[in-house]
Amino acid sequence: MTYHYLMDLALILLSTKVLGILTKRIQMPQVVGALVAGLILGPAMLNVLSETEFLTQLSELGVIVLMFSAGMGTDIQELKHSGKAGFLVALLGVIVPLVLGTGLAMLADRTGMIETSGFLEDVFIGTILTATSVSITVETLKEIGKLDTKVGNTILAAALIDDVLGLIALTIVSSLSGGQDSIALVLLKIVLFFVFSAVVSFLAHKFFCWLMALWPGRERRRYPVLAFVLCLLMAYCAEEFFGVADITGAYVAGLVISCTPKSSYIQSKFEPLSFLLLTPVFFASVGIKAKVD
Repeated sequence: MTYHYLMDLALILLSTKVLGILTKRIQMPQVVGALVAGLILGPAMLNVLSETEFLTQLSELGVIVLMFSAGMGTDIQELKHSGKAGFLVALLGVIVPLVLGTGLAMLADRTGMIETSGFLEDVFIGTILTATSVSITVETLKEIGKLDTKVGNTILAAALIDDVLGLIALTIVSSLSGGQDSIALVLLKIVLFFVFSAVVSFLAHKFFCWLMALWPGRERRRYPVLAFVLCLLMAYCAEEFFGVADITGAYVAGLVISCTPKSSYIQSKFEPLSFLLLTPVFFASVGIKAKVD
């Protein structure tokens, strides 16, 4: 058994915090510092850290907890009001990069900068550019104190809807190019996921409210454990059974907890875990995976 992962974690935590402080001093989000730390220490530059299965799994857990915390900190009524605006922002967030990306790929092919096999491959490049990083958005909004505002909720709703629309766009392009993915099956899975989420949310909300009435006092330390179990199960089911990102399942679980009486208490228990370990590892891992060449 090797213990080198302990040194890796120590380097990640130290470098992300130091560079986070430096980026904050120049009026940039600390998440930028964490990304740069991974880039500097990873194979792209110093090659001190490399991607391992342990870091990959820990970073995935980090983004799940990040989205779960974002869900717990969301005002669900405000999110409902932001739905229409969020959908329009998401729609444009897919259409604009899809059209411009396709046009850029076609232009680059014509001028000899890249080689593509035809129009479908140009469209595929445009489709790739529709993807967003909702986790970086969430961390930046949290840092500047705008996550639970109307603008923050609109951005968050748009980012989540954008993931679904991007998945549909990718499936359509893959199907047209002869892939095995069926657009009807993908749409059915997405619809089933939201039905599943609605049912689980209703049952989980009833369960947590009953539990909090049963354990009103000192037993409340059990709430965060059960809430985390719900988060992990929702994340697993979203990815494994419905083909939807695990972070979407985690966010839905967070929304369920946000509607319970002890949501603030539960959220407060996740902040240290996220800040001290999981979030820095996730963002550093993004930098470590980057291939500059």
